[in-house]
Amino acid sequence: MPAMRILVFSSLVWLMSSGLWAADLMQAWRDAALQDPQLMAEQARFEQAKARVAQTSADLLPQIELSGRFTHTDRDGAPDAFENFNTSLTARQLLFDGRVWYARQAETQALKSVAAQLQNAQQELLLRVAQAYFEVLKAEDNLRSAGAEEEAIERQLGQAKEQHEVGLIAITGVLEAQAAYDAARAARIGAEGALIISYDGLEQITGQQYDALHTLRADYPVEPPQPSDRQYWIDLALDQNLSLQALAARTAVAEQAVSARRAGHWPSVGLFAEHSRNSETLAGPEEQTVLGVQASLELYGGGRTSAQVRESSFALEEARAGQDQTRREVIQQTRSLFTQMSTDVLGVQARAQAIRSAESALQATRTGYEVGTRNLVELLNAERALWAARRDYDAARYQYVLSQLGLLRVTGQLAVDDLQSLNDWLVASQDQ
Repeated sequence: MPAMRILVFSSLVWLMSSGLWAADLMQAWRDAALQDPQLMAEQARFEQAKARVAQTSADLLPQIELSGRFTHTDRDGAPDAFENFNTSLTARQLLFDGRVWYARQAETQALKSVAAQLQNAQQELLLRVAQAYFEVLKAEDNLRSAGAEEEAIERQLGQAKEQHEVGLIAITGVLEAQAAYDAARAARIGAEGALIISYDGLEQITGQQYDALHTLRADYPVEPPQPSDRQYWIDLALDQNLSLQALAARTAVAEQAVSARRAGHWPSVGLFAEHSRNSETLAGPEEQTVLGVQASLELYGGGRTSAQVRESSFALEEARAGQDQTRREVIQQTRSLFTQMSTDVLGVQARAQAIRSAESALQATRTGYEVGTRNLVELLNAERALWAARRDYDAARYQYVLSQLGLLRVTGQLAVDDLQSLNDWLVASQDQ
């Protein structure tokens, strides 16, 4: 191995294994929560929805207005100008207006929808951070395995050259070892690039650069979903999934909108009171107080109200169809994640056994190669099989973790505490 490549690879491995500047999962999540644009946008939408509820509520409360008017009039032939100052205080209280009432109900439901979307974005951020974090760990493991595999095959290449020089093997053995080494070197270079890309992906979410990350302990428990009843998780998702909750509230908004449009055919009734003072009349200053009830009813508006009712009715149909489509998707996602997590358990167990089998096979092949019953190609294949088994095992463990988080996410259960519990199983590499 050339000295420069040894230095580069050793530096990368040291950065991955050093705990001096290593970040853990909770640190990555805290960094992301402070600046994630998607989460910030949902928080802004939530505040807007709260303000809209306050606006529609205001229409149901008393409306008080103070106005004044000052006039200065010059009359032809009159010796003096005429000045007048008129003030009025008006109060109105809506008694009944179906459009206003249902509009407020619609905005209240819209607030529920946006609140569910905000919670959904918070859970989505938890999952996105975990996915990016474990993508880095997977890339680190791949690079570590690729580097070790390259070193092992390079040793075999050196031995092959020495054996060829003394006439123990043909040149084809050297060429085969060289081809295996070149492939391993290319894989290691690709793994280095993949690691850099995975760190960039994590930085895009967190806004921070990390020198290294804590890794998953070897004894992390890999267990089936509890309870192991798939229907339990489906029912939980239908009840708690935040996307479904947001769409249910959005459908309620559409229902209230239909009622509000229909209320356009109803009368509007309200109380009003007005006190006015006119500073200059023929009889002198005058004050007046008026109390009353005002009602209005649209007799004909060109068919606008009926058209609005039809529009809102179709919007309601659209909302219900979207809710049904999402419901089906949630059921399918829950089934898939439950099955994936269950099979991941078996997959991790199978990958662990595959490592043991590959180690035994490599040992047997190496012994056979030393006594001449196995050739170099078989030895190289056994080396590659072992490293592939180790990479697959690491990848299976990470897939299990993400399936577990995904199942919690689709059922609306994913919380910061779940990330903290997972974080407790992360350690600096040298501590494993």
